[in-house]
Amino acid sequence: MTDTNWTDEMLLDAIRQGGPPREAALQAIYQKPGLRETVIRHVLDRGGSRDDAMDVFQETLVLFDRNLRLGRFEGRSSLATYFVGIARWNWQAQRRRRGRMAQWQDEHYEGQVESPEADVLRAEHRSWLEAVLGRIGERCRELLRLYQLDYSMEEITAAMQYANADVAKKEAYRCRMRFRELLEQQPAWNDLRNPY
Repeated sequence: MTDTNWTDEMLLDAIRQGGPPREAALQAIYQKPGLRETVIRHVLDRGGSRDDAMDVFQETLVLFDRNLRLGRFEGRSSLATYFVGIARWNWQAQRRRRGRMAQWQDEHYEGQVESPEADVLRAEHRSWLEAVLGRIGERCRELLRLYQLDYSMEEITAAMQYANADVAKKEAYRCRMRFRELLEQQPAWNDLRNPY
């Protein structure tokens, strides 16, 4: 089934069904022509960067998926319109949080302005996080991705073909601990946790 063949009803059914149909539906939404560009344009037009826009898009996909599975979508708009609405709300909430943080910083750290190096450091941190993810193995990466997307242990069990949900829980724990252990071996991670 190609992306152009998905109707809103088919997407809703597939996401609520879970497993591979849910994966296929989320992939179709992720690749839906114009959707990402609409979110990016919205964030850029309101003072965000391209990285901010991509973060908002990714977070929106997770929120969108969760809302559909929890029955929060009432069908008063198309799924694309609903997705963009979540993205707008998400960016607005982030800007409010940043505003409060900036206000707090201004009040407590007079004259301190974020340096141009902050963007470079963020890119470095993202780079070493990706490097660590590359070292935990394909199955752990996939399991953590499903876990981060808020899949239930039963859905993870089916997707990853574990014997039962208890095995999936143990593997999720083992993968999270492995990821944490590898992170803690990174000097940048320790610098970030203990800046002074």
